[in-house]
Amino acid sequence: MKGYIEDKEFGKIYVELRRGMTNVRFTYRPDGCLLMRAPLGVSIAELQRMIEVNRARLRLLPQPEVPEMNVGQVIEGFRCHVLIEATNPRPEYVQTRWDGDALHVSVHPSADLTDIQTRRFVSDMISRAMEYEAERMLLPFARQVASGLGVSPAGFEVGRGMRKLGHCTSQRVIQLSRNLMFYPESLVRYVICHELAHLTHMNHSPQFHALCDQYCEGQEKALERQLRQFRYPILK
Repeated sequence: MKGYIEDKEFGKIYVELRRGMTNVRFTYRPDGCLLMRAPLGVSIAELQRMIEVNRARLRLLPQPEVPEMNVGQVIEGFRCHVLIEATNPRPEYVQTRWDGDALHVSVHPSADLTDIQTRRFVSDMISRAMEYEAERMLLPFARQVASGLGVSPAGFEVGRGMRKLGHCTSQRVIQLSRNLMFYPESLVRYVICHELAHLTHMNHSPQFHALCDQYCEGQEKALERQLRQFRYPILK
């Protein structure tokens, strides 16, 4: 179950009720909004009580850096880039158009890109457009990497994961998130190598990491650290 609670101090606190949870957890979403996870079946009154009990601690939670968005901005991606332009005559719409390796994102001149809801909507439109480009650019690159390593998965697919950028299925299909289109090529290749290593070791054992490190030419740990530190350029 998902929803939100309006709070006088924190605004919207998004709520996820999950089966199997035994206590409440708070964290910030990438868009800067609080997220509360609690056991399934907890009442609204109890959720509000939990917020009050934890209010002092919530004030100390580190908030994520929310990416800026403005007209004229250029967002670099994997073998492509995004241009945000104020050329849309219709205030209620955001238009996207590919021109070669450039994604033109057209908003109305009056669009308030400092507003979190507007940024979330524009970010969603960009992500949707990137899904098309992932089919055209990301999957051929993944096949090239696999061929160079002498590895043969059953296939490649584009997914939509935000935190899970790659996945190797039990059918030996490698799924790569469309959101990889916002990462530099070195980190895209690392995620692909990570998933290709799972074709041999479906775990994260020392043997898996040794193979992944081999695929990454001895740079697995450095690339993993860079991936964790990467600042996503739009709202997730």
